Amino acid sequence: MNKGKFIVLEGVEGAGKSRQCSLLVDALNANGCPAVLTREPGGAPLAEALRRLLLDPAYSPDAISELYMYSAARRDHLNKAVFPALDDGKVVVCDRFTYSTLAYQGYGRGLDIDFIRKVNACTITPLTVDLALFIDVSPEVGFARKGGADRSDRLERENSEFFDRVYDGFKAMCAAGELVSVSADGTKEQTAQKIYKAVMQIL
Repeated sequence: MNKGKFIVLEGVEGAGKSRQCSLLVDALNANGCPAVLTREPGGAPLAEALRRLLLDPAYSPDAISELYMYSAARRDHLNKAVFPALDDGKVVVCDRFTYSTLAYQGYGRGLDIDFIRKVNACTITPLTVDLALFIDVSPEVGFARKGGADRSDRLERENSEFFDRVYDGFKAMCAAGELVSVSADGTKEQTAQKIYKAVMQIL
């Protein structure tokens, strides 16, 4: 069992996840709750190296290769960053986690969802997620907010149908109760308040 708390923020490109993760960590620390920010893929040396390979347009791994590369990055991240922080009793706020793997490699790429769930379960044991939030922004709105796709990012080169499937996957996980949906229709400050309120309910 976690001594600290593990909180995940999910969303499509341009949803504002990274900014909201940072705002959440700042708010928790300001209110006397020790918190750290991390991300996936990444958050540890090997995981960051794998991130660079995964997002580099020079490479074209298939969906199975992607899955295992993300899983290897995730395990390194957990061992080197997440587990130690949780053992110290800290709140760990993670920008993306296993839900992105389901959305992108499952719903987006078409890999078997049950297979991905088994790989995810083996990869993260014995971690439990205390709260997973989905910042609900459609792909169209997200890319418009960020000024279009980043062509240096291999995943962002995918077509609109791919990102529609990814978004549908996130929404399906919300409907199943795996993710808690947070509307991002207002300002980033209003969204941050919604996220902070949801987090405080489990602390």
